[in-house]
Amino acid sequence: MVALLLLSVIGLYYFGYRNMRFFVVPTNSMQPTLHPEDMLLTLREPRYHRGDIVVAYDDGEYVVKRIVGLPGDNISVVDGALFINGKYAAEPYIFEPMNYFIERPVRIPDGFFFYLGDNRNESEDSSLGFMAPRTAPLSGNPITYLGQLDAIVGRVRFRYYPYDRFGRVLSYPLINVAGQ
Repeated sequence: MVALLLLSVIGLYYFGYRNMRFFVVPTNSMQPTLHPEDMLLTLREPRYHRGDIVVAYDDGEYVVKRIVGLPGDNISVVDGALFINGKYAAEPYIFEPMNYFIERPVRIPDGFFFYLGDNRNESEDSSLGFMAPRTAPLSGNPITYLGQLDAIVGRVRFRYYPYDRFGRVLSYPLINVAGQ
């Protein structure tokens, strides 16, 4: 009886309070960190940080991306490198350097975040709204390419399949930037 009560409390905590959810990675945009068909567990967090891998609901679908900019940050991409608030951000997890530029820093407004895939050149992410020169004409406001903080379902915490890569999924804190 005590064990059943304990399991119920633990289940309520994770499924109710922390909104534990399960997802499958849909594309190769997060390689080499995550691969297509990886099965993930997410937990809602009270706050999200630069470097967190999150699942967000965006334009009718779930996306798995890495947060690189939060409200108040200025994001730019120059010579294949990410700059946050004017300082270089080391990213050892990316697949290859970016082959695009975001020359004019993008200031992230309240309630939004800037997200990128780790496979930067094969990812549909926030960069699409701010690249220079734009490779394809965009319709509407570039701000629509930012994620909304309240649309984050949770932070990716664990990969439970495939079994040969079973284990925790760690965030990489972007600590070598201004404003941390």
